Amino acid sequence: MFANVNGKKIFFEVVGEGLDTSTTDLVRRPTYVILHCASGFDHGYLRGGFDMLSLNGQVVYIDLPGSGRSKDVVINTITFESMADDVAAMMDYLGITRPFIIGHCAGGFVAQHYAIRHPGKLRGLVLVNTAPSYEKTHDETPNPMLSERAPQEIVNTCLRVYAPGVISEETLTEELVHKMLHEVGPYFFAPDFMNKYESVFGYSGMNVAMLDHFVTEIYPTYDVRKKLHQITAPTLVVAGKLDWLTPPSGARLIASEISDAEYYEFDNSCHLSFAESPRAFTSLLQQFFHKTIKG
Repeated sequence: MFANVNGKKIFFEVVGEGLDTSTTDLVRRPTYVILHCASGFDHGYLRGGFDMLSLNGQVVYIDLPGSGRSKDVVINTITFESMADDVAAMMDYLGITRPFIIGHCAGGFVAQHYAIRHPGKLRGLVLVNTAPSYEKTHDETPNPMLSERAPQEIVNTCLRVYAPGVISEETLTEELVHKMLHEVGPYFFAPDFMNKYESVFGYSGMNVAMLDHFVTEIYPTYDVRKKLHQITAPTLVVAGKLDWLTPPSGARLIASEISDAEYYEFDNSCHLSFAESPRAFTSLLQQFFHKTIKG
């Protein structure tokens, strides 16, 4: 389905009932809005990890502008701020008030901007394997590094895509991005779960134009560290101890700067905690939702 908001045609998918049919009262159930990594992926890789939330509420997935089925957008006009505003406009379009906003990776960048820019339009915030800035955060615990796990040629392939100019000045192509995903993708997971890459990301596509815009234009300017204190919604920050993409030090900083935040770190997890520890992850979210709704 598509919503026409802010001059854009944005795809969304709804899983689960918005009204509770267990009684004739038809009481409204909570809504969970799931935001995928805003670097060119679509929402597909999230389905296996978050569809089960539909047992307790309504799940709304969005293909953010420039990604997936929402490609009919002028890419160079997209920012994290504009995507946050687009999500807020979609909530108005769909008549959704105060949902839980859940963002993974760069979807977490959008979610943080949403919470800062639209504080009255969310009930709670869940930030999963994300970061507060382009600049890596450091604390007393050393950050995990891809080079600690992968051969140098795989590290170089990753840098060719995510750090243009470090290895070469080449333009991103479908072939290069496919090579990166095929070689580096399994390392998004902890060593025990690298074989999950195909089953998780087999549901997702990649818009190379959006990835190029992400790595060259909007990601290098991303930094909300001085604005995190403005987030007033109850917040759950989830990190993976082995996450080299968005190290847990950044997640710890986020949690420390938000007044009403909880922090949880999965020991045997890298960048996809919801796929690596699905039962524990779902239980963690359900406890947070229950406490926030009751509180």
